[in-house]
Amino acid sequence: MFKSDGLKSLYIRNIVLTILFAVIVTIITSIVNYNIKYIEINEQIKKDVEFDSKKIKLSIKSYLDNIENTIDAILVNKIFTNYLQKNIEKDKKLVASLFESLMYSHKSLFQLRFIDKDGFEKVRIEKERNTDYIYAVPEELLQNKSSRYYFKKTIKNKEGSFYYSNLDLNVENKKIELPLRPTIRISTNVFYKGNFYGIIIANVEMDNLLSIIESNNNFNIYLVDNEGNFIIHPEKEKRWNKYLSNGHTIFSEFNSSNTLEAINTQTDRFIFPLKSYFKNEEEIKLILEAENEYVNNVKNSNLKYLIILASSILIISIVLGFIISIPISKIYLNFNKLYKDNLRFMDIIDKYVITMNVGLDKKIISVSTALSKISGYKKDELIGKEPSILKSDDTSAELYKNLWNNISNGLVWEGELKDKGKDGTFYWLKSIILPNFNDNKKITSFTSISENITDKKVIEELSQTDKLTQLANRFMLDKSLEIEFERYKRTGRPFSILLIDIDKFKEVNDTYGHQVGDVVLIELSKILKENSRKIDTVGRWGGEEFLIVCSNTKETGALSFAEKIRKEVELNTFTYVKNKTVSIGLAEINNNDTILTLLQRADQKLYLAKENGRNQVVS
Repeated sequence: MFKSDGLKSLYIRNIVLTILFAVIVTIITSIVNYNIKYIEINEQIKKDVEFDSKKIKLSIKSYLDNIENTIDAILVNKIFTNYLQKNIEKDKKLVASLFESLMYSHKSLFQLRFIDKDGFEKVRIEKERNTDYIYAVPEELLQNKSSRYYFKKTIKNKEGSFYYSNLDLNVENKKIELPLRPTIRISTNVFYKGNFYGIIIANVEMDNLLSIIESNNNFNIYLVDNEGNFIIHPEKEKRWNKYLSNGHTIFSEFNSSNTLEAINTQTDRFIFPLKSYFKNEEEIKLILEAENEYVNNVKNSNLKYLIILASSILIISIVLGFIISIPISKIYLNFNKLYKDNLRFMDIIDKYVITMNVGLDKKIISVSTALSKISGYKKDELIGKEPSILKSDDTSAELYKNLWNNISNGLVWEGELKDKGKDGTFYWLKSIILPNFNDNKKITSFTSISENITDKKVIEELSQTDKLTQLANRFMLDKSLEIEFERYKRTGRPFSILLIDIDKFKEVNDTYGHQVGDVVLIELSKILKENSRKIDTVGRWGGEEFLIVCSNTKETGALSFAEKIRKEVELNTFTYVKNKTVSIGLAEINNNDTILTLLQRADQKLYLAKENGRNQVVS
């Protein structure tokens, strides 16, 4: 094969030199990469710690802010402020109903109270553990709480601030409740028009939040107070030393001197203060400790990577000499890391941010998992459809017209939308919709980013709706009258009102009982709602009286509308009482009217309708 021994020797020498060079390059490259990976392992752990701690803090903030927002909603609720001003039993019952509704909406609440400025419980709503049974505590069982620590500390706070109790174990009948029930109490002062009325205090069950905090596969999670007692520990029997005296503290467990600062210097543990979230005197801290299995997995995966990389360099170096360079490996590693970080970031956005992309043909291009979850539709059921698939019939066509005009002209649209899910349930979104442009500044598509505000809307509706009939309540009717009256003064646009009373309704209650009377009210409400326009406000004025505010309607139109309602009621067959009639008083606004005189005129017409034999309309 070889022409001379010299050539053969040279060839062998070149092979040996090539192999030797390849080995040297492989060793040097492996050492460099090992050091890089060692640094990256530590950086990766620190980044995972930072990411997980932020996720935990966000969960705590969201959980506790939700309670504060609920209490704030009570403070401005018309039902509650009416009770503060009038202090009558009827309003007190409405406040109790409001509290019950809020507790149904917030599963973590198991006690909600209003305590007056002298320390007496006025309203106290409780929920039995592990059930949905919510009830108002009877008057005779309400107590004086003026000597309790939470009352004394709350009334010392400034208006608008919240008091947080220690995160402790709930006590019933002077004994710690079993199973253990971690609890925190959040309270605030009640001021209205500059006057102090007392406090609102909520007892919050913390089991769900603590479970969210400790659900982590990479780190052991600890929650400790300023005395080193565990609130969360991977071993449940080591928790709550402060109350159970089990002898387990952070100092005994971590073999540290009696300072948290000494623990913070240990490289495998990371401490994060939570004082700005748990706003009490315990100075609660979060400790993340990397699990051995997690650290070993990270190291092993990187060690395998190094072995594969070294083998590849050796093989390629033998074949081609020397063509592998460290910069290429470094570029690859950095690119791979950026790619994974980007995938994780996009996955977080997809899961938790409600988004939709729509093309110029008004067809959906893509939706996030968060939108799919709230709407109940699978992604492939939405893609290719128009966004109107989610449209609620309650939303006006004018709103959607304005929306599309804005974004089609390159403007951003912001507002609230009521949408309908696949199963027919409604939900509210606070949305921002913006056009997307190409390099030529032409619109290519539209993107919506939304926040779920359904809970906020439910609270608003509870304060504006009559509980029995689901029509507008007195507060909402007063608001509608004010809007129409101000519009009339400003533009001269007329409106009329119909005051409707059920004839001989007392006989129904006396003969059949109040439950049948309630059924009559509900069935009449349905007739009024079905025969009214969307722009009209239909509500229960009180007892068996109803009021309809007819927007942009003169007396002649209102009279025709009233006659229609009267006939519909007369022809209707009610479930138990078969036939009932109504009398209606009608009045149109005029230049000499106030809201009060308009209502008085309608009431006088209703009286005449009753006097003239009932079952008629008087205008």
